[in-house]
Amino acid sequence: MSQKDIIWALVIFGLIILSLFGVHFVYLYNTSHTDIEYIYALFILFPASLVVGYIFISQLIDSKNRYDKKIEHIVKEVLHEINLPISTIDANCSMLKSDLDTKRLKRVERIEKASKRLKKLYKDLEYNIKKDIVPIEKEEFSLKDIVQESIEYFRYMKRNEFIVDVEDIKLYGDKIGLIQVIDNLVENAMKYSNIDNAISIKLQDNILTIEDRGIGMDEGEILKVYERYYQSDRESIGEGIGLAIVKRYCDDEGIELRIESKKQKGTKVIMDLSKLVVS
Repeated sequence: MSQKDIIWALVIFGLIILSLFGVHFVYLYNTSHTDIEYIYALFILFPASLVVGYIFISQLIDSKNRYDKKIEHIVKEVLHEINLPISTIDANCSMLKSDLDTKRLKRVERIEKASKRLKKLYKDLEYNIKKDIVPIEKEEFSLKDIVQESIEYFRYMKRNEFIVDVEDIKLYGDKIGLIQVIDNLVENAMKYSNIDNAISIKLQDNILTIEDRGIGMDEGEILKVYERYYQSDRESIGEGIGLAIVKRYCDDEGIELRIESKKQKGTKVIMDLSKLVVS
């Protein structure tokens, strides 16, 4: 529902209430009444106003629910249609690999890697669309598994090395959201680091730390880094929304987030996952 629709709804509702009070005023003006009769009239008008308000608001909510269901249906159909060609590519690559020589096999493997990237983008798109329509279902999952999944994805780029020291702890929360958070932080670490510098991912006492030895930030940049579309390095490719997504997720999940950074020394992002740990 647009802002214009809401304004019109408020105007109509206001006119209805004014009409009810107008009837009340006319009744009092044209009849002789005692104080107790006046109070009786108010007791009649007040529930009548509530009933009118309830009916009116119910119609608005029902209209919004129908609209949301329609959008959800369209989204599901579109996402299903996008997923079909991805699944077809994966299935055909698996069949081709068994009958090819080494040179052609490498080409098919490149297609597979591109398909995996496309599949990941599809999952991110599905998640970002659905979370604004329906509540995200929380689930139990392994932190080590999603870190390894993220690292495997970035290793295809054959860029920075990774130092990973993450024990296998169970978390309960928005799994896909945390995958996006880790992906964003690792991608940032790679983007602002030299290819020769390793990216460190460590877990200690439920504290997850992602550290790079890149260009780093000063105190002023750290204060602005959570702003949407802000980039500390204007020449870098990207939309500058990664840390805004990270901050929003951490706020929603009750994760304490902290950034330590120094110019030309690197950046360390620290997340306290204690509230998500399954005891």
